Amino acid sequence: MRDKNSLFKLINDIKAINNKNIEKAQRELDRKMKPKNSLGILEDICKKLAGIYTYPLKKLNKKCHIVVAADNGVIEEGVSSCPIEYTPIVSEAMLNQIACIGIFTKTLGIDLNVVDIGMKNDIKRDYPNLIHKKIKRGTNNFVKEKAMTIDECLNAIYIGIDLINEKSQDYDIFSNGEMGIANTTTSSALLYSITRKNIDDVVGRGGGLSDEGLNKKKKIIVEACKKYNTFEMDAVEMLASVGGFDLACMVGMYIGVALNRKLMLVDGFISSVAALLACNLNKDIQDYLLFTHKSEEPGVNIILDYLKEKTFLNMNMRLGEGTGAVLAYPIIDCAVEMINTMKTPEEVYNLFNK
Repeated sequence: MRDKNSLFKLINDIKAINNKNIEKAQRELDRKMKPKNSLGILEDICKKLAGIYTYPLKKLNKKCHIVVAADNGVIEEGVSSCPIEYTPIVSEAMLNQIACIGIFTKTLGIDLNVVDIGMKNDIKRDYPNLIHKKIKRGTNNFVKEKAMTIDECLNAIYIGIDLINEKSQDYDIFSNGEMGIANTTTSSALLYSITRKNIDDVVGRGGGLSDEGLNKKKKIIVEACKKYNTFEMDAVEMLASVGGFDLACMVGMYIGVALNRKLMLVDGFISSVAALLACNLNKDIQDYLLFTHKSEEPGVNIILDYLKEKTFLNMNMRLGEGTGAVLAYPIIDCAVEMINTMKTPEEVYNLFNK
C-alpha cells in the first residue's frame, strides 16, 4: 500500500545522525597541525560525513548523479522562453556527454543517470543509463486544474525513494539535478506556498524571460496558489496542486538518502525547493543534505534563510542539471583525505625534528 499515510509513516522512520561520531571527528580535527577551525567548510563537511556514515571516515569513491526530466503543462501560459522539444534533446545530449552535466560527470568520474519521469516527448534511442519511469506526458496546466492527482504525485515521490534504495547498494554518495520546461514556475509556486514571501523576491526569470513574461509568471503563480489555497496544504498536496513530476521525484530522493544514511548534494534553485519540501516533511532529512552552490535565481536566498543553510560555492550559475552540485565532489574528497591523512603537531615534530 503506497498511500499518503504510508509515506508519512515511512518518513517518520528516518533516524537522526550520529552526534557521537560528529564529536569524534571534531576532536580529531582539533588535533591536526592547524589553527582550530581554520579549514572552515572542509571541517563542517567532515563532521557532517561522520554523523551520516561513521568515524573514522571512509573514502566516498562511488558517486552517482541523477537528473530527473519532466515537462509541465503550465508552459501553455507562456512562462518559459524554451520550447517543449528542448527537454528530450538536452537530456539525450547529457547521455552522450556533450551537455554540460555530461561533460562534468565524465571529467570528474561520476556515474550519470537520466530519469524520464514525465517528458512530453520521448528519447527515441536506448541508453544504459536512461531510466524509463514516465508517469504521464507532462503535468496538467495548473492554471486550469491541479498539476497532478495525489496518486500521481505519490507515484513520483516513491520512484525517487526506490531509485535511492536500489542504488544505495552500489553507491556511497549522491547528487541530483533536473531538466524540464517551466520548472522554475512550478518551483516558485511551491516556494511561495511554503514561505508566503513577497512574490517579487520568489520569482526569477528562469530560462531568460522578458519583463512582460516575468510579470505574467508572477501573476499566474499568485492566482493559482490562492485558487487552490496551497498555503494550508501539506507538502504532498502542494506538489500535486502546483508542482511537477521532477520536483516530486527529487523529494523522494531526499527521503531515500535519509532512509539509507547517505549524503545528497543539493544543486541550485529547483533542487533546493525540492529539498525544502522534503525538510518540511521531516526536519531530520536536512542533516543528510549538503547545499553546494548559490544559484542566480533569487528564490534560493529565501530557501537558504528559511533552512538556516549556507552554500560554499558561488559561481553565478543557473543552468540546472546539477552542474553546481557535482563541482563539490572534489571538495568532499579533499575533506576526507585531510582528516584521514593530516598529522598532529607532535607527529610532524617527531618526523622532521631528527
